[in-house]
Amino acid sequence: MSAHLSVPGLSLRPVSGEQLLDEASRDELLAMCRQAAAAARQRKLPVLVSWAAPLPHVDPAALWSRARESADRSLYWQSGWDRSSLVAIGAAHDLTGHGEDRIRSVAASWEELVQEPVAGGSGIGLPTGQGPVLVGGFSFAPSTTPGATALPDALMWVPALQVRSSATVPGTTGTTAPDELRLNAVMFPGGEPEQIAKDLVHLAELCLLPESAAPRADGVWRQQHGSLLDRQELPSPERWKDLVGRAVGRIRNGAFEKVVLARELRVTADGPFDVPAAVESMRSTYPDATVFAVEHDRHAFVGATPEYLVRLTDGTAHALGLAGTAPRGATAQVDAELEAQLRNSAKIRHEHDVVVRMLRDALHPTCAHVEASPEPTVLKLANVQHLATVVEGRGVQPDLGILQFVERLHPTPALGGYPREQSLDWLAHNEGLERGWYAGTIGWTDGSGQGEFAVAIRCALIHDNIASLYAGCGIVADSDPEEEYAETCAKLLPMLHALGIE
Repeated sequence: MSAHLSVPGLSLRPVSGEQLLDEASRDELLAMCRQAAAAARQRKLPVLVSWAAPLPHVDPAALWSRARESADRSLYWQSGWDRSSLVAIGAAHDLTGHGEDRIRSVAASWEELVQEPVAGGSGIGLPTGQGPVLVGGFSFAPSTTPGATALPDALMWVPALQVRSSATVPGTTGTTAPDELRLNAVMFPGGEPEQIAKDLVHLAELCLLPESAAPRADGVWRQQHGSLLDRQELPSPERWKDLVGRAVGRIRNGAFEKVVLARELRVTADGPFDVPAAVESMRSTYPDATVFAVEHDRHAFVGATPEYLVRLTDGTAHALGLAGTAPRGATAQVDAELEAQLRNSAKIRHEHDVVVRMLRDALHPTCAHVEASPEPTVLKLANVQHLATVVEGRGVQPDLGILQFVERLHPTPALGGYPREQSLDWLAHNEGLERGWYAGTIGWTDGSGQGEFAVAIRCALIHDNIASLYAGCGIVADSDPEEEYAETCAKLLPMLHALGIE
């Protein structure tokens, strides 16, 4: 691990004579880096340093769109739960994991890193933040072939720069509370605090001073408008429908109760896709979804998911069972009829109840009290509607953080199947698709273990002019291959629209 701050792609260059941080702030940041460097030498361990200050509220998507030009690693997060946002630019420190223990490995490393941080600045105690965060995601399953997927099995990182905004009020354009800026670094024994402090200040100026960010040297993400050159379904529609039939046969034979089958739509355009435009489209079209974008190694993983895996706040774990899908109607009457069919379908209710049952069972050992809504609600999105049930676990064991809940819950039956072991084993041998982060989980946690992780659906992996879009659906004993295929087509529409394809 490098002893220097890692800000991939950061081009150190003068920024118009304007200064973002005054001399007192710069001196304080440098003193904190020196303190962390001394502690690292004494402990012979890396030490986390985090400096904070309030910022006037800015549009988080606009900030991310500009700031992402300063580094090859970034994250944009808009919570569908409370409308809060998080912008993370650059990587101060990576935490990775591989195989079945990838989440546990990251959790252990994070717990060690946040034991004795050096924290300071004028942002301590701001309502928008709880200190430095760890951001990123985990794949649906460990990759079977090294290098087969663009994103690692587990990639969580401490951002070099993070800006957090508290929840917005519906019907307004922003918040009354200030945003919180944090500059983070991880000091190693032998690190150079002067250089790291200088790099952090420069990164802040590149990201936050108007018109200061330089275009990427490779030009990969420049805005272009063009036409579609190729569209490929993987596997072909007929092969996928045949796979659904085979899964139904296994379910009826008692191999498992439910399995979730996914497929990929790969589209190629005549120019690079406009990632910020796709994010803005998702924000405006799906205001109640969690909108996310992760950029890593010249790939962008973006989505607008209606489903969160787990949230942990104030000793309560919140999970969401989302399973069972119907299209939206063209008129209010047709929409109501489709909703009634969704609520009254024995097949869909069974599929949904399997997910809720698993969530309750998973939370019980770690929470003093677990309860679920007695009846599912209907979550209406722009093109589909889902059955949804909130499951809450109160009185969480004090030594547990959100990453421990991510490990317990992922993947839920809504993403893999039930029982977990049998359904995942069948998928590994039959689905034939490297899902990567699709149906995985993405989110953040702070040093206290609180945080929020979403289920990575309604998403796409973008590289230059190629985008891979994914959709899946739960297969049970009464599933019909034609209907399941139609459902996946409906689930692909949000990303097709966001990318300007349909």
